[in-house]
Amino acid sequence: MALDQTIITHTNNPSYELLQVASKTNISAQELDFTLLAFSTQYRFGATDWTKISEKELVLFEKDEIFLRNDLQIEQEYKIEIFHNTKENKIANSIKLGANKNLTKIVAQIDLNTIEFHEKLGFELLQNIYKKMLKLRFLIGIRTFDFKKNLLSLISKHKKTPLKQSVKIVIAKGVEPKQSQDEDLILLYKEKLHNFSLDEKLSGIISVDENEAVLRHTKAKNGKEGKDLNLHTLEIVQAKQNAIQFSCSNAFKVIENEEFTEYQALKKGFIVEKSNNFDIANVLEFQAVDFKNTGIIRAGLDKNVTINIKFPSDIEDAVNSGVGIECEELNISGNVASNTNLSATRLRIDGSTHSKAKIKAKEAFIKTHRGFVEAENISIDLLEGGNVKAKTAKIKKSFGGTIEAENLYIENVTNNTTCVFYNTVVVEQISGNNNKFLCKVKSLDKDYEKDLKIIDEKDSTLNRTLQVFKQSMLANKNTIAQIEGKITELKNSGKNIPKQYEQILKDYSLHTQKIHKLQKEKNELAIQKETLHKEILTLQNILFKAKMINKNGKWGNANEVRFSLLQPKKELFYSPSEKEQIKLIELKKNELDNTEHIEIDKQTQYNEKDLEWLSPSKE
Repeated sequence: MALDQTIITHTNNPSYELLQVASKTNISAQELDFTLLAFSTQYRFGATDWTKISEKELVLFEKDEIFLRNDLQIEQEYKIEIFHNTKENKIANSIKLGANKNLTKIVAQIDLNTIEFHEKLGFELLQNIYKKMLKLRFLIGIRTFDFKKNLLSLISKHKKTPLKQSVKIVIAKGVEPKQSQDEDLILLYKEKLHNFSLDEKLSGIISVDENEAVLRHTKAKNGKEGKDLNLHTLEIVQAKQNAIQFSCSNAFKVIENEEFTEYQALKKGFIVEKSNNFDIANVLEFQAVDFKNTGIIRAGLDKNVTINIKFPSDIEDAVNSGVGIECEELNISGNVASNTNLSATRLRIDGSTHSKAKIKAKEAFIKTHRGFVEAENISIDLLEGGNVKAKTAKIKKSFGGTIEAENLYIENVTNNTTCVFYNTVVVEQISGNNNKFLCKVKSLDKDYEKDLKIIDEKDSTLNRTLQVFKQSMLANKNTIAQIEGKITELKNSGKNIPKQYEQILKDYSLHTQKIHKLQKEKNELAIQKETLHKEILTLQNILFKAKMINKNGKWGNANEVRFSLLQPKKELFYSPSEKEQIKLIELKKNELDNTEHIEIDKQTQYNEKDLEWLSPSKE
């Protein structure tokens, strides 16, 4: 049986109707299509009577409190016209429907590359979108919100300027379930571990600041059920409550929020957890630390954390190789091994440091030092070939090593010690040989010699360029004068001035401007050079305040004192003999033949005022 005419029918399942017609007519279901002529909707709650509702009134279901009712039922009936279709439906082929996992959102992807605008485009797109929804057994017109408005806006844009692209548009939205929030304890302080290296994580020491949020106890909160676009309720799991047991010491303050309780630190320190009890401690005790068990302890320089390591032994180290420690106060009774990095605000080592140990502190004491230390103020009983960099350094005895300090005090200098100082070095006695004392300007941030050389090279290049321009101007001076006279004659006689005359005068004027520009650059270089010389002079004047004081005046053999000048760039050198009694060495300026000379000044006495910076240590 052929389908000689269209069939109009009412159904709640268009796909089933197509199959029925196909079986009666022997026409393949793929060759049958339908047009949606109209649809009707009715709803009810539970076993109540059905209520019919118009298409405009379907906004009722956009209210969540209505749509989410468990007893809501919706039925639709569709008036369709079935026909035999052997032509390709380009509009249908350009539309693809997609849905999320929960079927709470349906999206149409429309390929506008294949669609040209025409007056009935909106109707055809809506018709084919609805037909695809019906074939997938979705209700139509339910919770579409701004779908039609957005579709019309899209078509309007396509009309003005064809959109050669694929676009997505939301057709309908159900209600996503809101998942329950289980009770949970979030260890906020452990989030810092993300920035820790594997070596740092070994120690397990995590420091906190005062008022820092350390813990967050989230309260159990039940979620809300959702509903998909097939009217299936999306259930949720109820939240777990009273599942977490923990306590906090009085080192925390409790901040209550609607959804969680936050525990903030009342003081600086590191977190201690024992049997689900949290506390903040400030002192950490060790016998000995090694890399395998301790790794790197980074407790912070300002977190009020003190670490005490007590392992006095002449055979084994208290701090073993590879260990790193950073804290506000570090006290070590024992030796420090190689390849260690120690950093503290206050540091005390009652033992020896290995030559490959690296130490940094604000205030430090080391009994026997062989490694590298940088500190603001440091005291060392015995320096054995180690390196010291400090603002103020006080050393009882040096046996080799290098010291760099603004102010330096050494009770006994034996052999092979190099001292770099910026202000004053005071020595009680020099009992050995081959010691060097070098005074220089502290931490220059400029290479003055290099900068001056660059200025001179630029100035030399400018001079050569200026010379070329000036010679050219001089060579053409008479010619220019003749041309200017000729132009005056032509103007007076009312004749036209040749363009080449105007160009020659223009080029001459540009040469003049170039000379002025080059001269301006030379003047700027001269100012830069003068500024550098003033800076050098200011810095060099600091050297005239520096003093080398040897309190007992005895020097031993092959000891030397040097002052490093900036201008002229050289070193002034003096090596006292064993027979000399010199207690003070400094720089002085002399006038000779109207020329200033800088030389080393040697005195048999020093001024007690130069020792005043030492007085706090003598109290």
